[in-house]
Amino acid sequence: MIRIAATVLALTLAAPVVSVPVTAEAQVLAGRNAARANSQPPRETRETRLQNRLYEAEDRLMELESSISELETAREGGAVLTPAQERRLSQLNQRREREQREVERLNQQLGG
Repeated sequence: MIRIAATVLALTLAAPVVSVPVTAEAQVLAGRNAARANSQPPRETRETRLQNRLYEAEDRLMELESSISELETAREGGAVLTPAQERRLSQLNQRREREQREVERLNQQLGG
Protein backbone atom coordinates (compact mmCIF):
# COMPACT_ATOMS: atom_id res chain seq x y z
CA MET A 1 0.00 0.00 0.00
CA ILE A 2 2.84 2.33 0.84
CA ARG A 3 4.43 1.55 -2.52
CA ILE A 4 1.24 2.48 -4.35
CA ALA A 5 0.89 5.74 -2.39
CA ALA A 6 4.55 6.59 -3.03
CA THR A 7 4.14 5.87 -6.77
CA VAL A 8 1.00 8.01 -7.03
CA LEU A 9 2.72 10.81 -5.12
CA ALA A 10 5.79 10.61 -7.37
CA LEU A 11 3.69 10.67 -10.55
CA THR A 12 1.61 13.57 -9.28
CA LEU A 13 4.67 15.64 -8.50
CA ALA A 14 6.37 14.73 -11.80
CA ALA A 15 3.37 15.66 -14.00
CA PRO A 16 3.52 19.12 -15.62
CA VAL A 17 1.15 21.76 -14.38
CA VAL A 18 -1.61 22.39 -16.92
CA SER A 19 -3.66 25.51 -16.61
CA VAL A 20 -6.22 27.11 -18.93
CA PRO A 21 -5.89 30.87 -19.27
CA VAL A 22 -8.98 32.88 -18.58
CA THR A 23 -10.51 34.90 -21.42
CA ALA A 24 -8.85 38.17 -20.38
CA GLU A 25 -5.43 36.55 -20.52
CA ALA A 26 -6.27 34.90 -23.82
CA GLN A 27 -7.15 38.27 -25.35
CA VAL A 28 -3.89 39.78 -24.19
CA LEU A 29 -1.98 36.81 -25.58
CA ALA A 30 -3.78 37.12 -28.92
CA GLY A 31 -3.02 40.83 -29.18
CA ARG A 32 -6.69 41.76 -29.05
CA ASN A 33 -7.22 40.97 -32.73
CA ALA A 34 -4.40 43.30 -33.74
CA ALA A 35 -3.39 41.16 -36.70
CA ARG A 36 -6.92 40.99 -38.07
CA ALA A 37 -7.62 44.69 -37.56
CA ASN A 38 -4.55 45.73 -39.57
CA SER A 39 -5.21 43.33 -42.44
CA GLN A 40 -8.22 45.28 -43.76
CA PRO A 41 -7.68 48.64 -45.44
CA PRO A 42 -9.84 51.53 -44.30
CA ARG A 43 -13.20 51.68 -46.04
CA GLU A 44 -13.73 54.41 -48.62
CA THR A 45 -16.35 57.01 -47.93
CA ARG A 46 -19.49 57.32 -50.03
CA GLU A 47 -18.27 60.57 -51.53
CA THR A 48 -14.98 59.00 -52.57
CA ARG A 49 -16.75 56.10 -54.27
CA LEU A 50 -19.14 58.47 -56.06
CA GLN A 51 -16.26 60.70 -57.13
CA ASN A 52 -14.39 57.70 -58.56
CA ARG A 53 -17.50 56.59 -60.47
CA LEU A 54 -17.92 60.14 -61.79
CA TYR A 55 -14.34 60.23 -63.07
CA GLU A 56 -14.79 56.87 -64.79
CA ALA A 57 -18.07 57.97 -66.39
CA GLU A 58 -16.45 61.20 -67.63
CA ASP A 59 -13.58 59.20 -69.12
CA ARG A 60 -16.01 56.91 -70.97
CA LEU A 61 -17.94 59.96 -72.20
CA MET A 62 -14.77 61.56 -73.59
CA GLU A 63 -13.84 58.31 -75.39
CA LEU A 64 -17.31 58.13 -76.93
CA GLU A 65 -17.17 61.75 -78.05
CA SER A 66 -13.77 61.12 -79.62
CA SER A 67 -15.11 58.14 -81.58
CA ILE A 68 -18.20 60.09 -82.66
CA SER A 69 -16.12 63.07 -83.79
CA GLU A 70 -13.95 60.81 -85.96
CA LEU A 71 -16.98 59.44 -87.80
CA GLU A 72 -18.62 62.86 -88.13
CA THR A 73 -15.37 64.39 -89.42
CA ALA A 74 -15.22 61.71 -92.09
CA ARG A 75 -18.83 62.45 -93.06
CA GLU A 76 -18.23 66.22 -93.20
CA GLY A 77 -15.10 65.71 -95.27
CA GLY A 78 -17.25 64.41 -98.11
CA ALA A 79 -16.86 60.71 -97.45
CA VAL A 80 -19.93 58.52 -97.59
CA LEU A 81 -20.36 56.38 -94.50
CA THR A 82 -21.19 52.74 -94.98
CA PRO A 83 -24.36 51.36 -93.37
CA ALA A 84 -22.19 49.69 -90.72
CA GLN A 85 -20.55 53.03 -89.91
CA GLU A 86 -23.97 54.70 -89.73
CA ARG A 87 -25.18 52.03 -87.29
CA ARG A 88 -22.00 52.44 -85.27
CA LEU A 89 -22.52 56.21 -85.16
CA SER A 90 -26.09 55.74 -84.00
CA GLN A 91 -25.00 53.30 -81.29
CA LEU A 92 -22.26 55.66 -80.13
CA ASN A 93 -24.74 58.54 -79.90
CA GLN A 94 -27.09 56.42 -77.78
CA ARG A 95 -24.26 55.40 -75.48
CA ARG A 96 -23.15 59.03 -75.20
CA GLU A 97 -26.65 60.04 -74.10
CA ARG A 98 -26.64 57.29 -71.43
CA GLU A 99 -23.22 58.35 -70.18
CA GLN A 100 -24.31 62.00 -70.05
CA ARG A 101 -27.31 61.03 -67.92
CA GLU A 102 -25.00 59.01 -65.66
CA VAL A 103 -22.61 61.96 -65.24
CA GLU A 104 -25.53 64.27 -64.43
CA ARG A 105 -26.93 61.78 -61.90
CA LEU A 106 -23.56 61.41 -60.16
CA ASN A 107 -23.11 65.18 -60.07
CA GLN A 108 -26.51 65.52 -58.42
CA GLN A 109 -25.63 62.90 -55.82
CA LEU A 110 -22.40 64.69 -55.04
CA GLY A 111 -24.31 67.90 -54.58
CA GLY A 112 -22.64 69.76 -57.36
